[in-house]
Amino acid sequence: MYNATLIIVAAAVAIVSIPCIIAIVQAVHKLRQRKAQKTNHPPQVKSNSFPLNGRYDVKSQPFKQGGMATIWIATESKSGKPCIIKTPRRGTPMDNVYLDKLMLEASYLKRLNHSGIVRYIEDFYHNGEFHLVMEYLDGETLMTLSPRLSPGEQTVISWTCQLLNVLAYIHDSGIIHRDINPKNILLCNDGQVKLIDFGTAKDLKTQEDLTRISSDPFTQIANKGFDIPELFLGGESDGRCDLCGLAQTCIFLLTLRHPNEICSSLLGSNWPRTFSEATAVANYLIASNISKRTARCLAQAIIFSPDKRFTDAHSMLSALSSTIGGPIKPAEAAAPR
Repeated sequence: MYNATLIIVAAAVAIVSIPCIIAIVQAVHKLRQRKAQKTNHPPQVKSNSFPLNGRYDVKSQPFKQGGMATIWIATESKSGKPCIIKTPRRGTPMDNVYLDKLMLEASYLKRLNHSGIVRYIEDFYHNGEFHLVMEYLDGETLMTLSPRLSPGEQTVISWTCQLLNVLAYIHDSGIIHRDINPKNILLCNDGQVKLIDFGTAKDLKTQEDLTRISSDPFTQIANKGFDIPELFLGGESDGRCDLCGLAQTCIFLLTLRHPNEICSSLLGSNWPRTFSEATAVANYLIASNISKRTARCLAQAIIFSPDKRFTDAHSMLSALSSTIGGPIKPAEAAAPR
């Protein structure tokens, strides 16, 4: 009887143990397979990224396809810090132009060092392609925010004063941006605004750039609703085109209407051409609960002729910071600093 009981118990234990033994054998087999794979094959890059130039891990899909460049999000391999990498757009008859523009953008950003401008990290060729590396900015463009309500005059003027200081620095460095609009102004999560995308910028001090104007396809720059007269028509341009673009951006943020559309409905033209027409635009803005000072400054900055606008960022900042809003009239250059 005793032996029979032992046999029954042993049989039961054996039956229960079989699945455990099978599981252990399978686990050991899988472990051996993994070791064999590591021995026979090099480590594989994550399927959603690829290495670049020995320094960056780049997401396998582009973040954005712009008009002249492809934008990638990457991380620096050693530090793990995020960054942005731009490569020239490919597959169009303008390939060489886009490459030239990206190389010029790199040269401008390399010269500029301001907290209100996206920071240059480096540029290099890899596998025959040019790459521009810049800091990653955590935020959204003013256009992407697509507000249903205006941020309010106080906030918009705070951003504008920041940007006028940035433009003063850029212009003093002999560079004009030429593409100031809500798509190229980024609002960071810390509340600071920064200028991005210098792809159509121009160097006013470099003779080489000046001699290339006639062959440059970007002598005419259009942004529907935010067209700047001299850029839209292909004329000569200087820092006053950036002031016009910034003023148009402010008008859009304050009214949620495209500035060219406002002028067209009021004047039958995309821009005011005289001081009296600028006054009509200012009165429209005042009727939209914008202060007299701000309304008159913005209206003067978008006048068709650059000679009738503010002469530079310093004078526009001075007018925008004044306590009263005087009549729209020719503005003199700010006193030497």
